[in-house]
Amino acid sequence: MELDDLPQEILINIFSRLPPKSVGKCRCLAKSYRDKLSTPHFIKSHLTSKPHQENLLLITPSYSISTIKDDAISRKLELPGNWFEVMGSCDGLVLLIDKGFEKFLVNPITLQQFKVPISPLALDKNESLCLDGFGYDSSSDDYKIVTLTHYDTVNKPRPNDIFVDVYSVKRGVWKRIDNLPYDHPGVELSPGALVNGALHWLASRREPGHPPVIAAFNLAYEVFDEIPAPSGIDLQNFNYNKLVALGDCLCIIHDNQGDGPINVSIMKEYGFEESWTNFSINGDIEWFIAKPLCWIGDEEVVWVSAEYNLVVYNWTSGTLRDMVVDGGPAMAMDGGTFVESLVFPPFIGA
Repeated sequence: MELDDLPQEILINIFSRLPPKSVGKCRCLAKSYRDKLSTPHFIKSHLTSKPHQENLLLITPSYSISTIKDDAISRKLELPGNWFEVMGSCDGLVLLIDKGFEKFLVNPITLQQFKVPISPLALDKNESLCLDGFGYDSSSDDYKIVTLTHYDTVNKPRPNDIFVDVYSVKRGVWKRIDNLPYDHPGVELSPGALVNGALHWLASRREPGHPPVIAAFNLAYEVFDEIPAPSGIDLQNFNYNKLVALGDCLCIIHDNQGDGPINVSIMKEYGFEESWTNFSINGDIEWFIAKPLCWIGDEEVVWVSAEYNLVVYNWTSGTLRDMVVDGGPAMAMDGGTFVESLVFPPFIGA
């Protein structure tokens, strides 16, 4: 019996267990393999067939992209461009912005890239501020890019409005939904933190005192909800904090005015205020640039430092160390995580 004689479901089950690069080699064996291993059904089966290890993706000081696997070996990606910031990652797709503020979806494994079209609703980039987020809507089997924009000048009409635009990767269209029902602090222009099917930003209510909230944009229903902030948080400096996703948890890096230890809060159980866990980092990492990237095991977190170094903090022992990659200290301007997959926009929803 030849491999092609096996039932279709058995073939898919076998190939779904291979790493993406091995699947790519199998596609080159014959046209029949290429066709079978390129269908949306197979790509989705491959994505969900096994647990995926997170890999690091870094934007280097030379504006190129490299990846790190197993905390030791890097690989420069042959993706031309001057890359500037990692705006999000989901199912192996990474949303990147280049120095010209153009958006791209990139698969670091297949090296495919897709330029996101400019929204016809977009404000003039020279007169506005913009925050992006990227995630997956399981209800419609669609990947979505969400952009919050507002005028950066009081001389424009409706200067206090924050516009919410959503790009459907599946349908290839932008649309504008209701404006953000909050005021965004506007100090830390962080990307939306993707946790539990929602993108999260720090914001404040439009009422006396402007109480701070964590605004959660549900990608399926395209509405905003609120997530409780840590109790005892400094309300005066709330808009100087930074909100990110660390693993599957929301994480807040508290403002320390550039002095003293960095205080960090992690929401261990999504949506429950009591699950916020706090710890402090003592060391030479300035709050306004430091960004946690990923966990190493259960005790260590990889950070990008103010000097673009990668450092590892052990929150059990309270110690810092340089992250060694390719035999020496690693450097990056920005970074994020991704899983290995075959997902790419032309296959989505086909």
